[in-house]
Amino acid sequence: MGKTRPSRRQPAASGPLDSGIGILLLAAFPLLMLLFQGSPTTVFTAVLVLGLFATALRLIHRGTMIAAAYDAAESARAPRLPRKLIGSVLLGVLVMILAGHHFVSLPVPFALGLCGFALSVAAFGRDPLTDKQGAPEEELRHLRTQETLDRIDAAIATAVADVAALGDAELSRRAEALQSGVMGLLHAISQDPLAARRLRKPVARFLDLLGKENARLIAAWGGADRLKARRRYLARLTALGEAFEDRLRKAGTEQGRDAYDVEADLLWNRMVDKQVA
Repeated sequence: MGKTRPSRRQPAASGPLDSGIGILLLAAFPLLMLLFQGSPTTVFTAVLVLGLFATALRLIHRGTMIAAAYDAAESARAPRLPRKLIGSVLLGVLVMILAGHHFVSLPVPFALGLCGFALSVAAFGRDPLTDKQGAPEEELRHLRTQETLDRIDAAIATAVADVAALGDAELSRRAEALQSGVMGLLHAISQDPLAARRLRKPVARFLDLLGKENARLIAAWGGADRLKARRRYLARLTALGEAFEDRLRKAGTEQGRDAYDVEADLLWNRMVDKQVA
């Protein structure tokens, strides 16, 4: 039985009205009244203020969602853009602009704007400033690679079990040898993450061809062409194994690995394959 992976907390999805941001929306109603009264200058100011207000709310809301996802993740990078901080700054500027219409001197509006900025930060918090380190990146990459290898192994094991159900010992032995050889080769090449990524399509193609060959063998097993289908299946298993090995060799050398190292890995896994066979 495999180990059960610990579940990660998922941040709850929320809209602007589901958080404290909804309270700030009430402040927009007095600003809307400025659009319908006063001089053109007042209307222009109202449009500018409403634009700043909407932008600030959007940034704070988005920053809050990102912060929630950051808190729920075991390992995460800090956002490049401090959205909540920028939104709080815009709210401070908004307060300063509105206060400027009621005071002659600048210090009082500036102080009120600074107060608005501080209250916004206190209410919504700061953006994450540092990367959260859960498991080391190398360990996480290894776990992801191992999970992929386990899925491939399970897929091939299913094909091998289908062949074993036919009751032919030679076919079962060859199918098991192919599984052992392919998985050994994959374990060898997966030490290089770049080379492993290049194998996604070849692996998918290999599994697809193996599934088709299995289906063709099983379909012909109860008919008159049983022996012919058996010989063809054995030949195709050999061809699939050799073609996959060639693709692994190419993937290793394309990533700059020394040709001798690649051949050594493949030779070692070929020896294991022969021992199983």
